[in-house]
Parts: sequence; structure tokens; C-alpha cells
Amino acid sequence: MILAERLATPAVRGLAVFAAVALLLMIIYLSLLPPGNTPSPRFADKIRHLMAYLALAIPVAVAAGRGRLLLALGLCIVAGASLEVAQSAMALGRDGSFADGLANTLGASLGTGLVALLVKPKR
Repeated sequence: MILAERLATPAVRGLAVFAAVALLLMIIYLSLLPPGNTPSPRFADKIRHLMAYLALAIPVAVAAGRGRLLLALGLCIVAGASLEVAQSAMALGRDGSFADGLANTLGASLGTGLVALLVKPKR
């Protein structure tokens, strides 16, 4: 069985849904925590955003399936943008950032693109 066929099985897609929900809940929790006392380099923050949304996009794209990869990408982008807006709107000591949103979008695009490469049919 080729990888594309394995990723399309109901068991794998069900596991991907579970992983996506778990990752999304973790991202929400970490995104809405008040900031710590130790500042981190701004560049490192963007890498964390990129990696979090890359990790989220992979199971979302697997769960969505080959024909709905753009939907999976859109869901991840909306989640990232929504959290940036929530950070700006809530008095948590955090600020939403356009640059963070771009890092989220880039990570989601890379994760979805990786799945697209893995599930494309052999010719």
C-alpha cells in the first residue's frame, strides 16, 4: 500500500482528527497564556509560530483528505488569525501581531504543502 492510500484510511484520518484537535487546543492555551517574565528573541517567536502551525496543518490536511487541502489550509489560517485577534482583544498582556499571523500562515502552508506532496497520486 502506498503512502497516499495509507493516509486516506479511516483509521489514519480519525487519528489525524484527534491529533489536530489536541494540537489546536494546545496552541489556543499557549497563545492565550499571559506572557512570561523572560523575553525571548523576536525571531525565535516567529519560528515557534511557524512550527506550531506547520504541526497543526499536517493532521488537519490528512483528516481533510486530498480533495480538501485548500479547506484544511484555510481552517489553519483562520485559526491563526483568530488567535491573533483574540490576543489583541483580551486584556492578557499579549498583543496580536501581523508578523505572527504571517508566520502562522507560512507554517500552515508548509504543512499543507507537505501533505499535498505525500498524497499526490503516482503517474
